[in-house]
Amino acid sequence: MNARLPVALGACLGVAAYLPDLLDDSVAPYANPLFSSGFAWGLVALVAGYARRRPRSSIVAGAAALTVAVFVYYLLIVAGQRWYVDALSSADGMASMAGLRSVGRSVVFWTAGALIGGGTLGWLGHLVRHAPASPGSAAIGTTLGLLSGEAISIPLVYNAWNTFSPTRLVPSLTQLILTVATVAVLTRIRDRPTIWWLVVLAAAASVVVNVILWYVLLTVRMSL
Repeated sequence: MNARLPVALGACLGVAAYLPDLLDDSVAPYANPLFSSGFAWGLVALVAGYARRRPRSSIVAGAAALTVAVFVYYLLIVAGQRWYVDALSSADGMASMAGLRSVGRSVVFWTAGALIGGGTLGWLGHLVRHAPASPGSAAIGTTLGLLSGEAISIPLVYNAWNTFSPTRLVPSLTQLILTVATVAVLTRIRDRPTIWWLVVLAAAASVVVNVILWYVLLTVRMSL
């Protein structure tokens, strides 16, 4: 498989993730599930790994795709939102170095997440396609939990912070529907048996772990 595929996938994802930033605040949340959500980023890593024949290359492909996406996304932010680099372009005329430092911290934080999360989902993509019945079924369930983690976590986290609003519910439901559809497709095209009780068990465990992880991620992101 061509090594350029993860780079191409990552570049497309980085551009797509920037698109909601250009939309009105009343519309952007509804575009996020397709372009800039945990589901969208996880799906790209999953596909990058699914396309590889060897476990190690699937891990590298998933991590590479998301790392490229992070850099493309933040390059577009710096280039498109001039207040980061030009104080005269900012609304309040404040120095732009604070904005650049915030971008730098975000790049470091999300690059680490891309390497870990992308590598994990890339490996899961390989398992879903190539593993025997038991590990393959466990991989499908774990993938279901990972792709739906943000969708389940956001209502819980923001409700805990007393900042939840109904506008957050529709994007979360959209991510859940897309996740279920993705897992259904993976199961359909998989040429090995699926053990459904193992899928459910792995999905339940994955969801619990991911809710905790997303709570930590969202908390840290608020401080960047």
